Amino acid sequence: MAQKKLAIDFDSVYTNIYMLGSGLVLCEPTVAAVSQDDKKEVKAVGDEAKKLIGKTSKNTKIVFPVFEGEIVNEKVATGLLSKFFEKIEVKNGIFGCQILFSVPCGVTADMIEKYKKVAKNCGAGKTFFVEAPLLSALGQRIPLNDATPCFIIDMAGGVTNIGAVSLDGVIAGISVNFGANKVSTDIIDYLAENYGIQIGLLTAERLKKEIGSLDEFDALTSIVNGRDVKTGAPKSISIKAKDILEPVKKYYDKVSELALSLLKKLPPEVSAEIRHAGVYVSGLGANVYGLEKYYSNIFDMQINVSESATSSVALGGGVALGDVELLKKIALPV
Repeated sequence: MAQKKLAIDFDSVYTNIYMLGSGLVLCEPTVAAVSQDDKKEVKAVGDEAKKLIGKTSKNTKIVFPVFEGEIVNEKVATGLLSKFFEKIEVKNGIFGCQILFSVPCGVTADMIEKYKKVAKNCGAGKTFFVEAPLLSALGQRIPLNDATPCFIIDMAGGVTNIGAVSLDGVIAGISVNFGANKVSTDIIDYLAENYGIQIGLLTAERLKKEIGSLDEFDALTSIVNGRDVKTGAPKSISIKAKDILEPVKKYYDKVSELALSLLKKLPPEVSAEIRHAGVYVSGLGANVYGLEKYYSNIFDMQINVSESATSSVALGGGVALGDVELLKKIALPV
């Protein structure tokens, strides 16, 4: 049987898996429901586990094994990935499957070791690592060579990667320990402080998807159910897109500030190429309404939002797995 080859975007919020020859085969939340007995058994993962957030008894704990791009619970990460592999019918063979992991810019040796241990415990064979902005560029099918760099902002759920990349690697890049999921937590804090209603993470995510917008004239409205901050009684209010513009903008303004700072440090030749092509945006956070116009005004250049924003990195991993010479060229030396 041929060895399975997988590209994995193991983000804090969502896990995307691309299987060479089959395409994108999994996109589910990076969360597990774990029993609180001596066995600490992983009872549910992904979509099934996410439904249990805020609803479990003391016998079950919700665990997020990846935090800000780093594996923080190796045992649960192993159990979660193993169950994901079962879902996509990848079994432990004599040589194991080949895995390419997306990793943040500037990933440390200690972080890499954790990925290696989890992969090995899942029965994987050879493991490769490539920085996220480069994979995002490949996934978006941006024309790349050693002399034509592009500028990528990848807004994953738990980490944001910003970099100028070419096929020679990451020319300059940064990884910050917050991602698009920060929009949800900022909405929670903002509604509690300004509207006196406490909502949970799932409600905040729904609100972000339904009416989250960077357009100040967006008229969409949604009903929010939660708990009154003062009395603790159930509370329901109507929220307009403009009512949460401030907490939504907070993340995107910070990302643009960091990106502009990095752009100013690039060599003139690189800056000229980027100015011509514009900024490429991918990741979970790229799906917000009004982003293209909002960032066009801030960067004063063309903004290219990926058509497959949430899966660009995993798709880029698939491109790399399908080209042995390319993979050798861009994989980190570990």
